[in-house]
Amino acid sequence: AYIDEAYNGSSGPASARSAELDAAPAAPGGERERAPARSRPPSALPNGGRVTLVGAGPGSPDLLTVAAHRIITDPDNLLIVDRLVSDEILGLIGGEYKVANKNPGCQGAAQKEIYEWCLEGLREGRHVVRLKIGDPFVFGRGGEEVLEFRDFGVEPAVIPGVSAAFSAPLLGSIPVTHRGVSNQVVMCTGYGRDNTSPDLIQYQKEQTVVFLMAVGRLRTLCDNLHRKANFPVDTPVAIVERAGCPDQRTVVGTMESIADIAEANNVRPPSTIVVGEVVNVLLTEDDFAREVDSATQEGLIRTDA
Repeated sequence: AYIDEAYNGSSGPASARSAELDAAPAAPGGERERAPARSRPPSALPNGGRVTLVGAGPGSPDLLTVAAHRIITDPDNLLIVDRLVSDEILGLIGGEYKVANKNPGCQGAAQKEIYEWCLEGLREGRHVVRLKIGDPFVFGRGGEEVLEFRDFGVEPAVIPGVSAAFSAPLLGSIPVTHRGVSNQVVMCTGYGRDNTSPDLIQYQKEQTVVFLMAVGRLRTLCDNLHRKANFPVDTPVAIVERAGCPDQRTVVGTMESIADIAEANNVRPPSTIVVGEVVNVLLTEDDFAREVDSATQEGLIRTDA
């Protein structure tokens, strides 16, 4: 639809797709409902413009895939970057890049700006690299962006990333499964459509729940898990902040105490929340930055290890 303007209104896949979208009803929350596409658009525009969606992993450059490292260090590429991509990874970028301002309350405007930047690059015949934290398709709007790029008339390539859902707990010495402790893992987001709270799965003792993008509403989340999903107040909870980065921190508490502990330690995104008995499988008293009661291991994990 948008790319037609760059090609003087020429008809083609984007024009046909635009007509379908214009006729489609609005979904709840004001988003467009897309009719199923008849076919995929080409991987590049006539002027050579193309898009690649890339996962940046949890934050450490060492956890980039080889393919991701190769594409972000190419000086000819234009990178459109999520706000939470780490400074360490930004330092590897070889060419021009722009960072989206996806602060709380600004996500809609920021996403629109991202699409405008991508469109501008495509019109210039650039290789646009959409760099997203973690894996693009794990609560990262990756699928939505693929559909939007198809509306532009181009099929994006995709390079998966290491998701924080599994790597962040590992980097914080927390196994998401452990024989006799947890035999299932559930991944959740802290924010549903229009910033609503998503439905919560009911408590099961041998279960690990990993929350992404939820630290901003941690207190409400814990309250809902206890009152609506029957999680005991003494359920262990850990938060791994900036996983894999030099300033990685982990805080540990219970469903009842973790919000206060996180507030006292000024925990901020990007952070991954882990809920379940696995939190205490590998951690010892020596891991904590100050003396704790071994029966209620809580507090800030040592950061100088």
